[in-house]
Amino acid sequence: MSSQNDYSYVQYLPRVFQQKAGESDEQFFLGRFLKAFEAMLSGKTGAAGEESVGIEALLDGLHQYFDPGRAPSQFLPWLAGWVGLELEEGLEYDGEQDNRDRALAPMQILPLPAARSTVNRNLISSIVRLYKKRGTLDGLAEYLQVYAGEEAAIQINDYEEPVRCGIGQRVGINTMVGAAEPSYFSVHVILPAYSRSILQNKVQILQEVIRKEKPFYTNSSLNIEVPKMCLGVYGRVGMETLLGGMTEN
Repeated sequence: MSSQNDYSYVQYLPRVFQQKAGESDEQFFLGRFLKAFEAMLSGKTGAAGEESVGIEALLDGLHQYFDPGRAPSQFLPWLAGWVGLELEEGLEYDGEQDNRDRALAPMQILPLPAARSTVNRNLISSIVRLYKKRGTLDGLAEYLQVYAGEEAAIQINDYEEPVRCGIGQRVGINTMVGAAEPSYFSVHVILPAYSRSILQNKVQILQEVIRKEKPFYTNSSLNIEVPKMCLGVYGRVGMETLLGGMTEN
């Protein structure tokens, strides 16, 4: 006679349908019949060393599929579509783990065991909040920060404040000589980069973000500063400066 753990769904049936004393597994057809549904719903296949997730567990964790940090990487384009967002492709936006997951398991459907942070995941998480700031310099700065990365420093200058003594001023960065164009602002980004190709790609993305997010009547410029080792200014290796310079790829 099988144990109760073998046919756990049978215990919910009326006694007349349960396995009788002396009845073998082969003779107990109803138990074997329910076992197929139990394996599908609970994931208990009974095979040694075999693990699976049943429909019950998937439904219990349904909320995780709507969390950009926990959703499978294959679900991210679907989540982005809900908020009218087109995700960028590339290692610097997907991250190594998401890229590897897509390559190894294209049909992965299980949520992640722990939250993961990438540019695309962070953008999905914050895009609805950023939509509310669309058309403002603060919103543009936050939008650019997501794409540039946490290690980048972004400053937007609208040149409305006059030059004042005693305050750091850099011509072309936060001040200018002569009159500015109407509704003009500049974006200055300190962008650490270890690869020229990644730098060029990020610059193109930042330019496209500015073009899409700025009000149509404004004029703007983008200044990129790649920090180099300078004591007292740039000193955190791997964060805001590099040793040995950039690679080509």
